[in-house]
Amino acid sequence: MNFKLLTACALGALVLLTGCPAPVQDCVNGDEPSCDAGGLPDDFCNSPAEALADSTHCALTVNLGPDASVRKTDVYISRLADGGVDKDWYVGTMPSTLNARSLLHVNAGYQVPQTAVNFSVNVLEQLADGGTKSLITGVDNHGTSAPKPVDLVIPYGNANATVFVLVGDSMGMAVDNRDPYSVLMQVVDNPDLNEPNDTTPTPVTLTPAAGNELTGTQSGYLATNDDVDLYSFDLTAGGRQIIYLHLTGPMPYPTNPPPAFGRITFTLLDPMGTPIAEGTMANAFQPIDLATARLAPMTGNYTVRIQGYKDPNSTAVVPGDLRVKYDLLVRVLPDLDLSEPNDTIGTAKAVSLSPNSSHQLTGKLSYVADEEWFAVSLSARPGPSVLRFTTKVSATAGRFAPTTGVPTRQVRLIEQVTTGINAQDRLNNCLTNAAVCPRSYTDPLSVAGQLSQAVCKQSDPVTHLNLDPPECLYSERDEEPLFTDLKNFVGAIPIPANTATQVFVQFRDQGRGAVKYADDKDWTIDLQWNDDADEASRLGGPTVVNLGTSSSASSGVLSYGYGRILDPFDVNSGVGIRGPEDYDAVETDKDLYQFNFGGVTGDQNWALSWDLTDLDGGAPPGDLALELSFCGAGGTAGTLCTNQQDIIFGYSSNVLAPWYSASTGLGSSTMLFTRTDDHTRTTITVRPVACQCFSASRVAAGKFFINVAAVNRVGNDPINYTLHQSISTYPQSWTDGDAGGTCPVTDGGCGFGL
Repeated sequence: MNFKLLTACALGALVLLTGCPAPVQDCVNGDEPSCDAGGLPDDFCNSPAEALADSTHCALTVNLGPDASVRKTDVYISRLADGGVDKDWYVGTMPSTLNARSLLHVNAGYQVPQTAVNFSVNVLEQLADGGTKSLITGVDNHGTSAPKPVDLVIPYGNANATVFVLVGDSMGMAVDNRDPYSVLMQVVDNPDLNEPNDTTPTPVTLTPAAGNELTGTQSGYLATNDDVDLYSFDLTAGGRQIIYLHLTGPMPYPTNPPPAFGRITFTLLDPMGTPIAEGTMANAFQPIDLATARLAPMTGNYTVRIQGYKDPNSTAVVPGDLRVKYDLLVRVLPDLDLSEPNDTIGTAKAVSLSPNSSHQLTGKLSYVADEEWFAVSLSARPGPSVLRFTTKVSATAGRFAPTTGVPTRQVRLIEQVTTGINAQDRLNNCLTNAAVCPRSYTDPLSVAGQLSQAVCKQSDPVTHLNLDPPECLYSERDEEPLFTDLKNFVGAIPIPANTATQVFVQFRDQGRGAVKYADDKDWTIDLQWNDDADEASRLGGPTVVNLGTSSSASSGVLSYGYGRILDPFDVNSGVGIRGPEDYDAVETDKDLYQFNFGGVTGDQNWALSWDLTDLDGGAPPGDLALELSFCGAGGTAGTLCTNQQDIIFGYSSNVLAPWYSASTGLGSSTMLFTRTDDHTRTTITVRPVACQCFSASRVAAGKFFINVAAVNRVGNDPINYTLHQSISTYPQSWTDGDAGGTCPVTDGGCGFGL
């Protein structure tokens, strides 16, 4: 019976007259007793004997060569008439021309969006006594996902042999009466001309190239189940040599379906058989592109192992795939970094920097993991100084393509903590003593605090014990792949007076998990060490200024530090000098002033502005934050106050409400600052309408303090500033453009809160 033919019951008018079966039932789950026009598919090939006897329905065409594609089609795994579940046997006769490089390829299964059958394939060889032995099996356990054909490839050289293909549901329960499957049997020569090389490596011949380089290539296929391809090459050159491997695949890449072996992987082994590099594709849908560069530990014969990724805890077979040809490039290059060897703090290259001078560090990230260490010695100076650094990577390509597409380079400035009588004492000083190892945030839950403590507790990679002496992190800059406009590879750290200091500079690629980066590009770190004359002038305590009705000018220089970040956009937009993971042990240089009220009493009006020197680009490198401290009773001149109250005051471009707006009804908001720039100097002025003032109780303390700090830096250059202030009796009349008025008095006086 051909189940696709419709009976007269398809004519709705005749249903009641003929007693026909129910209307057509679609196959939804695949286990319906009847469906697709109400009948079951024809069923053949239910045993080896039937397969041998029924060549019309059960014989497979054995395709010869890679381009032949005759398939058995229009066959079904269906419910049988007796209620059982279908299993089908097919048979093919191998040609007489098989040889040691012949492969048997069987591809069978569904190409539909959904089926209940988890398709199982078993390829068997007929024995002389009439029995069979299994050669290879495979199952598409797709569950609720779309099915995909089972693809099996094995080496097979038994000429004229009889081979069966047994197919069915893997559990012997599910059926699909509607959707047909297909079966392909094919014999091809192994496209991998290097086979057999599962145990004996194929040599890669290295030939001389420019720059004392050696280079060689090989190609292959992971054509059969659990295929392992081995290659070897000799490294005989002396000195520091870099091994560069690049494994690539065809374009366009097979993604539908993806390669049967899934993710390709490689391992590089040294002459002692020790793995020194590994790489695995992230998924099976990406074109093959794996690379590494490693410093050769010795001369001798190296091995490269290529295979499909296999979970070390799994015994599952990794299938082969005849579609995917890979190419292996091997290059041996001399290490041209003249600063090497300097991969550890113990082998750091010594650099002596003279006062008020500069020095350039150079190198290349030429292999994984290439760390660059420099020990910079700074002699004791009578006054404080600043060490600046600027990191640049050449735009000129290195001798090989980067090992990954995403660089994650990092520069650190580190000091070793030697204060303490033993290792534990030195570690405790690194972790807890801010005088020995400062940190920008003392809160141990903060990211910065965690980073500083993590560096203190770094362990030796060999002994896994805490490093001694421990390392105190002073500055870190991290490359952010998403922030291409970030200019954060600059920084500065303060150097205290009268102290000889050794600063270690570390440059490396920190990698993304197991993915490590090297590019062989030239890089430089420019160091500049200068005395900090402005800071030296402030060593005796705060700068004391008497305020009066005439404007006073207080000038200074903020020499170092990234500054506070009042505007998170400065970080998150990725256009400034600060990345989200960057770190400085000292947030900012601060200049402390003591401002005296000069004996006046009562509420005082406060006029305030500040100037910032512009850089050549026409803007200052940052802005100011004024950290105000107001004294309660007992404050002493030259010291910070007891019972003090702290307020941070700074420029805002937002429309803000004056302090008096709610009580007077004079309007809810206005611009309280003006900002002007003549490309030489930027001036920020608090507008008169703000009615800034000091309350009588604050004035009675006789003084207040301001720590001037940097905020929202856009450059690492020193910030040159001048504060302008004056006080006068409050309230004052004011004019601002066409507007004017008198500052209000609330609650008996100034209500500004300052």
